[in-house]
Amino acid sequence: RKYVKDFNPLYRLMKKLSEHSYAQGEQFDFQYDDIIQILIKIKSTLQLDPPLVRCDIPVVIVGDIHGQFNDLVRVFEQFSGKNKPGWLNKPYVFLGDYVDRGKQSLEVIAFVFLMKIFFKKSVYLLRGNHECKAINRVYGFSQELAERFEKDKGNNLFHMFNEAFTHMPLACLVGKIILCMHGGISPKLTSLDDIMKIPKPLVDPNSNELACDLMWADPMINLKGFKPNAIRGVSVHFGEDVLHSTMAQLGVKLIMMMNGYNFFGKQKLVTVFTAASYYPDRANRGAVLHVDKTGRLGFFVVSPSPGGAQKAFTGDHEDANKYDVGYILSVADEKVKESSLSLR
Repeated sequence: RKYVKDFNPLYRLMKKLSEHSYAQGEQFDFQYDDIIQILIKIKSTLQLDPPLVRCDIPVVIVGDIHGQFNDLVRVFEQFSGKNKPGWLNKPYVFLGDYVDRGKQSLEVIAFVFLMKIFFKKSVYLLRGNHECKAINRVYGFSQELAERFEKDKGNNLFHMFNEAFTHMPLACLVGKIILCMHGGISPKLTSLDDIMKIPKPLVDPNSNELACDLMWADPMINLKGFKPNAIRGVSVHFGEDVLHSTMAQLGVKLIMMMNGYNFFGKQKLVTVFTAASYYPDRANRGAVLHVDKTGRLGFFVVSPSPGGAQKAFTGDHEDANKYDVGYILSVADEKVKESSLSLR
């Protein structure tokens, strides 16, 4: 990794964020001007990424964080090494949904943006469906910014963050054989070039069917082909048959997306969700996936923090996704942290 001198003020901020001891629900004292500098730099950085980015193995693949910064810190602790914090010790691919629901969306998105700014070639930030203005206006991020900054400043940051989100890539090809995205496959996905043709910046993902599916599509057991996703009200469900045919067309061995952590389609698709205690009354575990240099996959479990997660969303929004079970873990033996699946 590129050496970064400690006198860089944003790098010092990054270290402070990771080393600070957070009490339950505590928030970091951000300065408005620091966030502005992060947003200016991350926009120019993300503009350089194509819609489909590529990285080598080994790599750590992280699912939804949803404003739970303590869970992100605990992920990094899993991969720390001699005199190196975990965020400096491994390459990372994030599958999106950094913001909303948790009370530390700003900590999460600021930190991963700083990672990308300083380590451009070993950190990849994919866009999730919550990195859309219509969604994060409702599910907590807008509210959090309004509470943490003066009205005009909070509103300005909200629009600047969402402008940065429009430049995020939508998929990542890992080790030439693992295709990662937040959502799933699409009837419009016949080659990797199809992803590369998605325009950036993409203000409204719903304006592009493939982009929408890469951010929203879900697998469905016992389904053949594609069908409209009535649960989400957008995108599609896809079955095992089209998963296999699409993978053959693309020349990949594994599809990687968020949604619990489980295997689908005879271990051809892996899902991963990282936020523990996604709903406070449902103390799910989270997980990340490590792909080592031999292609072996290993789940690392993130257990719920004592007292559960602190949520920012309230009222009508709280049950708006009552059918959302993407956080549920469904690996047969939850005690197993390493799978036997190898891609080599």
